[in-house]
Amino acid sequence: MVITNIVPCIKIVKEDSMSGCDLYIELGDLVKIKDHKDKLIIGKLSFIELGKDESEDDIIYISTDNETIINIGTSYIKDIDIIHE
Repeated sequence: MVITNIVPCIKIVKEDSMSGCDLYIELGDLVKIKDHKDKLIIGKLSFIELGKDESEDDIIYISTDNETIINIGTSYIKDIDIIHE
């Protein structure tokens, strides 16, 4: 086999009491994030910074419509979804 493409992405696993699902978000995808204080953030996934070890949060960077960069630690994310345009 020949590798034809490698796509960097993050894998989100969502579960409830009945089932679970996997969601793959690629760099540049338009996303909607609800943080731990129920603040809604909408923008494009622009960068992922991995923590140095398991005790450090991974950081997701979102580029908003007004060109602001917002960073949020993964432990502060309550919900995340892809917005299909």
